[in-house]
Amino acid sequence: MLFDDVVGHSAAKLSLQRAVEQGHINHAYLFTGPSAVGKFIVARAFAAAMLCPDNGCGECNVCRRVTLEKHPDVTVVRPAGKNIPVEKIREIRLDAFRKPSESDIKVYIIKNAERMWEEGASTLLKVLEEPPGNVVFILVTANPGALLPTILSRCQEIRFTRIPPDELKEYLLTTRDIAPERADLVVRLTGGVLGRALDWCDEPWRLTRRDNVIRAARALGRADLNRTLEMASELLRDVRAPVDELVSRYQDKKDGLADGSLDNRTVRLLDKDLDEECRREQVKEEIRGVKEFLSTLSWWYRDILIWGEGGDVSLLVNRDLEDEIASESEFLNERNLLECIDMIGESMRAAEQNIPAQLNIESTMLGVQGVLYA
Repeated sequence: MLFDDVVGHSAAKLSLQRAVEQGHINHAYLFTGPSAVGKFIVARAFAAAMLCPDNGCGECNVCRRVTLEKHPDVTVVRPAGKNIPVEKIREIRLDAFRKPSESDIKVYIIKNAERMWEEGASTLLKVLEEPPGNVVFILVTANPGALLPTILSRCQEIRFTRIPPDELKEYLLTTRDIAPERADLVVRLTGGVLGRALDWCDEPWRLTRRDNVIRAARALGRADLNRTLEMASELLRDVRAPVDELVSRYQDKKDGLADGSLDNRTVRLLDKDLDEECRREQVKEEIRGVKEFLSTLSWWYRDILIWGEGGDVSLLVNRDLEDEIASESEFLNERNLLECIDMIGESMRAAEQNIPAQLNIESTMLGVQGVLYA
């Protein structure tokens, strides 16, 4: 069963499974919880369960097509850039009143639903107020407070939380070729968030980037202005490395269009679409990299704070760097560490508001240096 393949979220899965089995399916759901925790995976499994004759067997043609997002009666809506275009919501509103193509039900999964413009949200609300009987909406969001209260009131909320460490570690050991010590480290570094944990397993350079961030943080106490800015530039290169790789992949896709199988007009149109998609993905990847840099920095100073206050060693995130943490704690005090962590939190909020990566990294490094070593 598809639900069985989803790690964690037992209460959410049980509630949704019962709804399918008993035929008590609501017309609108709101999946809330931290980013990358698995909400969208469950939403897709729920959609498959509603359409599959065997309630989401995971093996039939229906389940496979829903999982691949190729079923005509399941529509996945994602932001285009920062926001979900109002035109897309209008299309959904019209399409919702058409009969399903193959099934008895149509499902719309709106990812990052908080990114709808007010006009788009109002358009969706009109459908939710008087929904067709054969349509189910699943709104997926990490920020439900950004949605209209009237939309929230018309959805059944399903809450998702971080996956328990032992459960996530066991899942990684079962599904990835990874040593127990490495799995334990990944679980702690990613805070029980499935999507991030899988990224850290599949992309070993992330651990190298963590080491570079901590190495730079430890060097701040003896660095002058020029060296601090130089280290910030080095960290920026680490952040942008996967962005450059992404651009290269899109260029390969564009090169593949020039094999002579398509006419020039089609090639130009597809080129333009790929360029726009690439730009959107570049922005997302760079923001993600900056936030990962900031998270690493914040966890590092949190670990030093815990050690300095005589806390339980098992609470450390960077437990593999216990000696380094102990060394740093000898000359950093609690008050400054707390101020530093708060300041990094401000930088995190700035990253979410698309402050340029270079400016954010440089100001954070200089700010940390000023708070801890002035």
